[in-house]
Amino acid sequence: MSYVLGCDVGGTFTDLLLINEKTGETFRAKTPSTPADQSIGVMNGITRICSDAGIKATEVNELMHGTTVATNAILEGKGAKVGLIVTDGYRQVLQIGRSFVPGGLAGWIIWPKPEPLASLENTVEVKERMGARGDVVRKLDKESVIEACKVLKRQKVEAVTVSLMNSFANGAHEKQIRKIVEKELPGIPVSLSHEVLPEMYEYERALTAVANSYVRPTVGRYLGNLEKALKKKTGDCKYKVLRSDGGLMAFGNASDQPVSLMMSGPAGGVAGALWVARQSGFKNLLTFDMG
Repeated sequence: MSYVLGCDVGGTFTDLLLINEKTGETFRAKTPSTPADQSIGVMNGITRICSDAGIKATEVNELMHGTTVATNAILEGKGAKVGLIVTDGYRQVLQIGRSFVPGGLAGWIIWPKPEPLASLENTVEVKERMGARGDVVRKLDKESVIEACKVLKRQKVEAVTVSLMNSFANGAHEKQIRKIVEKELPGIPVSLSHEVLPEMYEYERALTAVANSYVRPTVGRYLGNLEKALKKKTGDCKYKVLRSDGGLMAFGNASDQPVSLMMSGPAGGVAGALWVARQSGFKNLLTFDMG
């Protein structure tokens, strides 16, 4: 038999749906989520649903997984301590943002500005500069990178983001910095802005890359634990995790770019509702997702 398993991890419950691809028969299960290690709740659910269906876990051919692990890490403020490396003169890129404050002048007084995921104390500058067309205006000063790494090491950062001016046009300097950081701060994950979000706007690119670093250790640890447990229980099953756009990606890719999973859980409901709408012939459909 060929079985496909869908699994969605929420803050309270872990929901599973098992489908027999040949007969169309479905089975459902709900187990309590395990916040300390969400993979435990997933495996408990797999054990239960396979028992209900009367099959072995090794008969599951594919697992599609939606998760709120990345979402909750940001909402609860439980992500990594992020160090940010920027071009000389752009240390306040996250603090300045787009300089937009709601409510006119009164907004400066009454609007509680959100704290950046990488603090100013953990933001360091390096000497380099790329032009808007990708030309090298100022060569990378490797000594300044080493000094920046010393600062971040003293600050005991748990993840590093590199977001340089115009790196969307040429990411060579960011790649050079990653090699130095990996040598100076071994074991610390490094996210490059031109790989996470290759767009021209400095604030948006830096913000997204920092968010990637913020949730990377948490998501990487979770997916690593889950993959080990799945391989032991299901064998050659294919594992995929749901992205924020409703698409799927491999566990390894998701661990490197977890910012793509920020709306993983909610996106699954929307994608599923669209499929139901197409199958049932409804052009207008209102869905409701409550956690």
